[in-house]
Amino acid sequence: PPVRPDALSEPYLHLNIVIHVVGSRGDVQPFIAYGTALQRHGHRVRLATHECFSQFVRDSGLEFYSIGGDPAELMAYMVKNPGLIPSLESLRGGDIGSKRRMIDEMLRGCWASCVEPDPETKRPFVADAIIANPPSFAHVHCAQALGIPAHIMFTMPWNATRAFPHPLVKMSSTDIEPGTANWLTYGLVELMTWQG
Repeated sequence: PPVRPDALSEPYLHLNIVIHVVGSRGDVQPFIAYGTALQRHGHRVRLATHECFSQFVRDSGLEFYSIGGDPAELMAYMVKNPGLIPSLESLRGGDIGSKRRMIDEMLRGCWASCVEPDPETKRPFVADAIIANPPSFAHVHCAQALGIPAHIMFTMPWNATRAFPHPLVKMSSTDIEPGTANWLTYGLVELMTWQG
């Protein structure tokens, strides 16, 4: 029999979707819009991010799960270390160890957000799918452990292109052809991210 057009707009399965976001309010806000749209289609959506955004997320009607971490501290570190190599001041000040502890807390928080009940309602939750921004780092590992899909996306360019450098890299003039230099910055960010 022919498929009714209105039947295509209803999902066959209603999924438990967790969205992992690490970053500022500007990183969180687009995922709230995305999560709200998914929720309108019948999915249960939990946005897992920093505690400071709990009210912002809950006011949108989405479930919230704290992964820990402090976006203000992360941004301060980035301002203090605009390049990819930490400054001597950061090394002497113990910033690297502090950031590693924060990343450990966020990784554990991301995992818990996939399998722990809602902290307020105690309603059970196990993720059927993960949506994440790249700096949340745990996305692929959580998805592999649970055997579920992960969709990684960002609100700024993250995939290599020759058109412009990675947004987190400040380019200075180089002897390399500009398109090639732009493309190489993405691999450099990936390498330095995982080195950290």
